[in-house]
Amino acid sequence: MTRHDFHDIRHRAARLRRWPGAIVLGVCAAVATRFGVGAWWVRAAVLLALLWAPVTTVLLYLLAAVLLARNPAWRWPA
Repeated sequence: MTRHDFHDIRHRAARLRRWPGAIVLGVCAAVATRFGVGAWWVRAAVLLALLWAPVTTVLLYLLAAVLLARNPAWRWPA
């Protein structure tokens, strides 16, 4: 392998990663192609899922706290 071969390989590899989020955006595009929908629909669904998961977790913990406060029989024995 010569110096020029190494430079060519490195240059080709750099073209694969144009920006930091390119891998995630490429995966979304591949999923969209697989299901036959637009890539932006898949990206919006991923963004919605990433935002929805923490909100749901907090709401479930609050619901559990309210239910445990209303019914002492559900608490762990002291």
